[in-house]
Amino acid sequence: MPLRAWYRKQSEIRKSLRKTYIHRLVGDRLFSQVLWKIDKRSMAGGMALGLFIAFTPTIPFQMLLAACGAIYWRVNLPVAVAACWITNPVTAVPIYMAAMQMGKLIVTHLPVIGDILNAYTPNNGASRAIRSALNLWVGSLLFSSAAAIGAQIVIRSLWNLIRKLVHKVSTSKDNPDVYGVDGYEQ
Repeated sequence: MPLRAWYRKQSEIRKSLRKTYIHRLVGDRLFSQVLWKIDKRSMAGGMALGLFIAFTPTIPFQMLLAACGAIYWRVNLPVAVAACWITNPVTAVPIYMAAMQMGKLIVTHLPVIGDILNAYTPNNGASRAIRSALNLWVGSLLFSSAAAIGAQIVIRSLWNLIRKLVHKVSTSKDNPDVYGVDGYEQ
């Protein structure tokens, strides 16, 4: 979808949200131009926020958390909400299993955390559930942080690269040494 068509669709979504329950609940902050504009900071921040939330085990509330976070940190709202869809019912199990294994690896190899867990938790079902939840959250936060940092770097780098290419193309078309009168390369 071309960028202008996407932006036109986003403005239609903004108009349809007026006078809804969400508008009454959040207010005019929902319609702030910062949440809907397309620039490097807003897009990179929205993607980073959405990916950070996507890799945390908060599946039923991810879109709500992303929307609230986008309003609070003033990043692109549609990008933040859409980035949460990486973890869906098909991809959630493998992602969270990998996060749990990574968390278990980190927790068991750090002697301080292992000693605290062994000293203060009995060996019963509740403590195993607490250890599993700790492993899942440690791994998920590691994956979330890596995804958010990676998204910031990739989006900002691509944005700069595209701007340089557009600038290079626009300046080379203005150069009569490279292009002839009809606009084709000589």
